Amino acid sequence: MDTNMTFRIDSQTKARMTEICNQLGMTPSTAFNIFANAFVRAGGMPFPVRLEHPATEITQEQMLADADDILDDYAQDYKKMAE
Repeated sequence: MDTNMTFRIDSQTKARMTEICNQLGMTPSTAFNIFANAFVRAGGMPFPVRLEHPATEITQEQMLADADDILDDYAQDYKKMAE
């Protein structure tokens, strides 16, 4: 059974999110569902929440690898939701 949720979000953030979702071929609702599934699977935030940035410099290669991992996780969640 589906249910509705209401969020308050800054209008500029919403516009940017919608733009990115459109480029990814999904809706913001789908993006929130992917996040919610990742949140449940992780038992909390599916990414680190911290006050300080890591002391080490992150290379472009590391950032791209991290992005690939995140997109793979989201793709798996999206497939599960489609079933």
